[in-house]
Amino acid sequence: MSKSIKLAQLAELLKGTLAGDGEIVITGVRSLDEARADEVSFLSDEKHAAKAAGCGAGALIVKAHAASIAKPQIAVSNVDAGLIAAMKFFAPVLAEVKAGVHAMAVVDRSAKIDASASVGAYTVIGPNVQIGAGVVIGALCHVGENSSIGPQSRLDANVTVYHNCRIGAGVIIQAGSVIGSTGFGYSWFEGKHNLIPHNGGVVIEDNVEIGACCCVDRAKFGDTVVGAGSKLDNFVQVAHNVIMGKSCLIVAQVGLAGSSVLGNGVVLGGQVGVADHVKIGDGTMVGAKAGVVVDLGEGLKVAGTPPIDVREAIRIAMATQKLPEMVKQLKDLNQRLAKLEAAKDNRE
Repeated sequence: MSKSIKLAQLAELLKGTLAGDGEIVITGVRSLDEARADEVSFLSDEKHAAKAAGCGAGALIVKAHAASIAKPQIAVSNVDAGLIAAMKFFAPVLAEVKAGVHAMAVVDRSAKIDASASVGAYTVIGPNVQIGAGVVIGALCHVGENSSIGPQSRLDANVTVYHNCRIGAGVIIQAGSVIGSTGFGYSWFEGKHNLIPHNGGVVIEDNVEIGACCCVDRAKFGDTVVGAGSKLDNFVQVAHNVIMGKSCLIVAQVGLAGSSVLGNGVVLGGQVGVADHVKIGDGTMVGAKAGVVVDLGEGLKVAGTPPIDVREAIRIAMATQKLPEMVKQLKDLNQRLAKLEAAKDNRE
């Protein structure tokens, strides 16, 4: 069922200040390119002001009222926060998740599941598992022996949590992700690669969000840790014994090798690779496709392989575009120099 709200009420919901007709009925939120007369859009960057003025939206969420835009506007202190609040209000209403264990689920008799939790069809809950209040576990999941899932966490369909893993409160793990798989560790002897036992576990702290098709491997000893409030995009690999700090942001296709350590608030762009045992300091940002093969300090902005200051990396990247021309010039100079030297030899 779709929702609607008067613009004045929406302004109140967003804790913003309304300029314009508050009686307009709003039925959704869209981008400047797509918004219609009964929908609200947003202006997060002034460079798009002209586009906002000409868009089809019935109203705009803005940082400050703009007289040049002849549309009702809701001014908020933070446009992103206002947009998120509006999107949450207009989010599709899905069927209510009902507490209880589906008749087609398989639950070991020693498992403890809070009465308010929901366990979907064809899910398997192993021995001594503990599932907290308000937890939602989708269909076809597996939660292994001695693992625990904290209150208000959500496992989407086809999530696997192996044995001896601890999932905190308010955690979201999207479809197809695997927590606690055996780490990729081998030792060469007797003419073959021999798997090293990984007897540790995994700790996913509170309010972590893990995207689809991610893998967090169990530790060889102790625990692999994903710190509270960290967010992982799809297709992220976290190897054995990685220690990730709090509030890290890890973009798609990042690979963290074994025993690497990330401080708090680290940001890794898409396809970054971090070598084993490397340490990255608090607040450091690493650009996409970089290869982090050395330790990095705190608060840096780096790119490239090995990583260097992002401004220097950009200058180098721009310079490489001129290499073909520079090589041609160098060849020309060498030819001219050879002719000059030959002429000098002839005179002598």
